[in-house]
Amino acid sequence: MTPAEFFYTPLERRALLMGLVSGSAAIVMYLSRTFLPLPHAISIGAYILFGPALVFAFIGLFPLYRRPEPTLAAYVATVTGILAGAINMMFAVVQLNNLHFLRPLIANAPTPELKAEWQHILRGVFTVQNGLNFTMDFFLDLSAFLWAFVMWRHPAFGKWVSILSVALVGPHFVMKFLTFPTPPAEAGMFDAGPLVGIWFTVMTVMATTHYLKTR
Repeated sequence: MTPAEFFYTPLERRALLMGLVSGSAAIVMYLSRTFLPLPHAISIGAYILFGPALVFAFIGLFPLYRRPEPTLAAYVATVTGILAGAINMMFAVVQLNNLHFLRPLIANAPTPELKAEWQHILRGVFTVQNGLNFTMDFFLDLSAFLWAFVMWRHPAFGKWVSILSVALVGPHFVMKFLTFPTPPAEAGMFDAGPLVGIWFTVMTVMATTHYLKTR
């Protein structure tokens, strides 16, 4: 029998379903762009829509994480997750627009000196997207830490999930600050972003299992 605290209203169940579908879509978009030779248009679409998928995922999963009773951590984790998704879309759009504008100028530069100047400008504008990427990662990692706090006593998750969350997300968070403003992968470390992806996948799978059990 479903515990009383996990009886959801029809609106909450629809929100949960939206969150699970959006979260699964975000995982598929991330993995497909990373490992598959997608057609250009599909790859660009996945790159841009990954952020909005995160936004809808965090909104939709809130009814689960607020159980068995609402906490400040659950509210703040949801807000910071939404911010991470929105900033991710900003990062993607800024990067794509910069490349769309500057790559043809670099490729068609009439002189080596002008080509070098355009390349220098491209490196300069990339600092903007690096800043957006850092900000997005900060809010996403903060959301993960807050979810870990929520899940410590959550009957559908438990302490081991909290510990796993911190173990997966912690290296990403620490390395980002240690090497700022240089990305960790460019500072002789490694890109721990996939560890955050594993955390998000684990959370989505566990939330999906819970959703199916409470139907």
